[in-house]
Amino acid sequence: MTPDCVVAVGAHPDDAEFFAGATLGNFAAKGAKVFVVICTDGARGGAEAGAALAELRRVEAERAALALGIRPPILLGRADGALEADEPLRRDLVRELRRLRPTLVLLHDPSTWWTPLRERTQLGHSDHRAAGQATLDALYPRLLLAGFYPELAAEGLSPWFAREAWLFDTAAPDHFVPVEEPGAAAKRGALSCHESQHVGGLLRGAAEIEEAFGKPLGVPAEAFRRLVLF
Repeated sequence: MTPDCVVAVGAHPDDAEFFAGATLGNFAAKGAKVFVVICTDGARGGAEAGAALAELRRVEAERAALALGIRPPILLGRADGALEADEPLRRDLVRELRRLRPTLVLLHDPSTWWTPLRERTQLGHSDHRAAGQATLDALYPRLLLAGFYPELAAEGLSPWFAREAWLFDTAAPDHFVPVEEPGAAAKRGALSCHESQHVGGLLRGAAEIEEAFGKPLGVPAEAFRRLVLF
């Protein structure tokens, strides 16, 4: 069943595409409204850090959204490498979730300190954990209780609840989505838009993860921890 609205919250401009791009692309192809919220500006994700890189990554993120067939990205603009699951970030996430009113939210698994991949280990990123924790904190209790952030109610943003949360970037998946067309091509196209991030490495890394997590299905897959909330 295709959800009406899907929101993916990523720490950096390429995270949602890397971990869940095919899933997002297929949801969009089936008529879902799909949005990506990006917590940081990505300004440290390259050989030369700074404002110029942040601007480049903004442009890349917008192109990637077009390639996925989804709505323009929502940029929260926090400092790359210094993300914290603090109250201002929780409030900003609640604002966007109340505004967009998703059925399904995709987010980083905040418990991922590392992920074993065949003979090597992929270390987790502190920004990923912070983004995931802040999103979970937003989903409950803040998103659905009017006592949190009354200023948002004054903006016309009433409480909401998402029915499911799928945690990507996880070392303990229990829900596997085959990487199928047209989402597979959309994902490759989206990752190819992130030229500042060494496209070849992104594509190889995504394929490696899809292959590793797709073993239960016998086909490449994106992997999640599925939480049914309501």
